[in-house]
Amino acid sequence: MTVWDELKVVLVRLSEEQPRVLLGYPMPEVDKGRVPPFRIDLAPWAVTTAEELHRQFGDDVELRVGALPYPPGPEPRPQPVTTPLPDLLDSREITVELDGPAVVRSGHTLRHSLLVRNLSGRDLQIATNGQVTAAVVDPQTGEVVGGFSGWQTAPLVIFRVAAGATEPIPLLIDTASYTPQLGYVVPAGEWGIQATLTLGPHPRDSPSRRTPILPLTITA
Repeated sequence: MTVWDELKVVLVRLSEEQPRVLLGYPMPEVDKGRVPPFRIDLAPWAVTTAEELHRQFGDDVELRVGALPYPPGPEPRPQPVTTPLPDLLDSREITVELDGPAVVRSGHTLRHSLLVRNLSGRDLQIATNGQVTAAVVDPQTGEVVGGFSGWQTAPLVIFRVAAGATEPIPLLIDTASYTPQLGYVVPAGEWGIQATLTLGPHPRDSPSRRTPILPLTITA
């Protein structure tokens, strides 16, 4: 029996028993060309599953738990910042707030809403893929420490906010850690979230602006 023969049985079992644990994996239905190592992406909270897969398959699988490799690798060298961050929203024209408190369990995902108020004298268009994805930040420093990890579909969905109006935009908040020092999930505590809005109908040639940091409570 090959490694793939053993692994696909495990993948089928996991997909049936714990469908939310697997974020990305080779399709068990396809046998052709299956040569290790096999890339498997797991939910940020699935460290126990990662331990079991690593114990059984070792280097024949490449595991990611949330945004980080499992087992932990050497600390990556800091990458120089080559692209400046978008400017903040001009609060004289656009303000944002959360549609109620944002509270999410550590390692999990919250689907929320961002209320966008248009104070300008013209209609506003915001280009999205159906939602805006937030980054989790340290509210004291603004450093990005976590957020969404995985694939998203990329349809072009335009939200329109008329002059003087306020409209909700779907907001995705995820708590996978981007920082090895924190572990695989952003731990419980008071954090912040920040999103980038594309202000125009075409993402490639429309300006982007960052929202102010908004409060996020992460529970254990």
